[in-house]
Amino acid sequence: MKKNQLFLFISICICFSVNVKSQTISDADLFGPNVYIFSPTDNMSTIATTINNIHTAMFQDQFSSKRYAFYFKPGDYTQAGAFNIAYYTHIAGLGKVPNDVRISNVNTPAPLPNNNATCTFWRSAENFTVAGTSTSTMSTWFQWAVSQAAPLRRINSERRAHYQWQYDGWCSGGFTGDCNFKDRAGSWSQQQWYFRNSYVELGSKDYSAGGWNLCYQGMTFGPTVNMASVSDNWTTSGGAWNNVSRVETTPIIREKPFLFIGDDGRYKIFRPGLRYDSKGPSWTPTNIGVGDTFDLINDFFVVKPGTTAQTMNQQLLAGKNLFITPGMYELSEPLLVNRPNTIILGTGYATLIPAASDTASAIIIGDVDGVTIASLLFDAHYSSRTLLQVGPKNAIVDHSANPTLLADLFFRVGGFVSTNVNVDIALEINSSDVIGDHFWIWRADHGQGVGWVNNTAKNGLVVNGHYVTIYGLFNEHFQQYGTLWNGEKGRLYFYQNETPYDVLKQSDYMSHDGTVKGYAAYKVADNVNYHNASMLGMYDVFINTQGAQIAVANSMEVPNSKGVIIHNACDVRISTDNMGGFQSVINGQVQSTFYVNGAGSRFYIVDYAGTQNPLPWTRPTNATGVQLIEENPVYVYPNPVVTNLIINTKETDVRVDISDLTGKRIYSQTGVNPINMESYQKGTYLVTLSNRNGILKTVKVIK
Repeated sequence: MKKNQLFLFISICICFSVNVKSQTISDADLFGPNVYIFSPTDNMSTIATTINNIHTAMFQDQFSSKRYAFYFKPGDYTQAGAFNIAYYTHIAGLGKVPNDVRISNVNTPAPLPNNNATCTFWRSAENFTVAGTSTSTMSTWFQWAVSQAAPLRRINSERRAHYQWQYDGWCSGGFTGDCNFKDRAGSWSQQQWYFRNSYVELGSKDYSAGGWNLCYQGMTFGPTVNMASVSDNWTTSGGAWNNVSRVETTPIIREKPFLFIGDDGRYKIFRPGLRYDSKGPSWTPTNIGVGDTFDLINDFFVVKPGTTAQTMNQQLLAGKNLFITPGMYELSEPLLVNRPNTIILGTGYATLIPAASDTASAIIIGDVDGVTIASLLFDAHYSSRTLLQVGPKNAIVDHSANPTLLADLFFRVGGFVSTNVNVDIALEINSSDVIGDHFWIWRADHGQGVGWVNNTAKNGLVVNGHYVTIYGLFNEHFQQYGTLWNGEKGRLYFYQNETPYDVLKQSDYMSHDGTVKGYAAYKVADNVNYHNASMLGMYDVFINTQGAQIAVANSMEVPNSKGVIIHNACDVRISTDNMGGFQSVINGQVQSTFYVNGAGSRFYIVDYAGTQNPLPWTRPTNATGVQLIEENPVYVYPNPVVTNLIINTKETDVRVDISDLTGKRIYSQTGVNPINMESYQKGTYLVTLSNRNGILKTVKVIK
């Protein structure tokens, strides 16, 4: 193995892009110290030793500061044997398609006693073939025994995919997207699992039909699969286990971008295209699929450990995308994304931390088209209002033709540091038409600094935008509504939620101005007319209450509107006996876990629909005369402008950016001093005002 010894020879010769100065850059210089690039000419034994030794060193290091990414150039690595994948590790092929890289096997051994994988978090695999044939011997199986924040994407598995560790390991995962399985994929012990847009030749043959909540969406199966075994069965399953849901198609999706090596030998980023009402993977064994290709060096700034937030913001302002390599990045200011089609792609669980000086967020996105944020861990070591804010408050722009994608984003409040931290809302989505594809939003229930008054956070997710679609949402332990959905026309496919462990008294956990016990795990605001959610599992876990019995009136609260449709939602009891639970599944309907003892008791609804006709609703736009209430109005005038542009606002610490219509930043200043635009060419410009809390206003100004 030659760590970081792959060279890019960038010249004007025919094998590389034109108009690029001749240069040579090593992988070490390009990617930094935590990215390993392997070649099929490397020593196979050394590759295996490198990866497996890191796993051994980090086997119990759940809150490590170390981060790794292992990439494999196209070729055959099966002689290296199986790789064990550690915490905070990404393993991926660098081919155009998964078939270009062949790896013998990858495994995730359980770090807890008794093969327990419920804390097997934060690792991922992407874009390669798990090569070989499985027999009845479990060591020949592809054992991806994980729980949250451990996605499989764009994997081609020839082996049997086994989603637990050994025969008896207990698990609480997980997510599979855009994969191809030539054998079977399943488990006997997973509490829940979400498959999206994948192919499984043998379905769940020889496995449990499902756990508490096994879900398939946009799937295709081999010709011998009994489709009844992979279809909705809640009306007949009858018990706590073997429960399956299936949604036939995926209404809108863009798969996560990934790194690969192009035909010219240069590193590229591929951003897959949008698909509508899709089934099955986005790629074939010989075709990368529809999408856009970006040159890593030309189009991206590669962020390495030690890079400051100021540098990242400067690169974003200059029109660069960001590729963030493994590391922990303490941000003195939020990363501001105001250019349409910006991509921020992490690898190896690159972790963004709002610093003590940044009380706003790690990333704040403007109300612009087509942004992609993917493969990042957001961590609260201090206190901030959010960890990721998508769009400003009262955002109303229609992004339906080019939506923002948020994929494989993981949020952690508490656990890593011993000091107290607070985050009001981990993820706030204000823009419309956003696609969310796999989140784990976690108020930590173990680790350092954990307790009801130590790691405080109201909501995991708040959705204020309209037409937002989210797939694979894991959201746990928040102190008020886990998910609060205020926007219209929202869609949610698959939900996993756990109540907080550590409520100390019922009076601390009362909603509706103190009149209703507990907070719903999933709340759709009372004024919403249209909402669709399916495949939901909500679990009470009142186990650290110091003896207090805690009740939650409803695991779900939704409006009584015929436009609100809920399909397949369940509650499961995990709480210590006599320590509380959900009183009803939804809106006072179906008596639930509060009234029973014994872990694993399950209560559910198959279909809920309101009885009242919804009010007519259309997408709000400026043209429809929607009145947006602004506490501190912002005025930009005169418009058109000839000489000086005046900015009038009561806001302080304002930054002003002027861009052309392509999003290219041409001027920036701090403060609201008049801007002399006399020398500007005639045309239309975008003037954006922002502060630490996000974008205040964007105005088209004519010169």
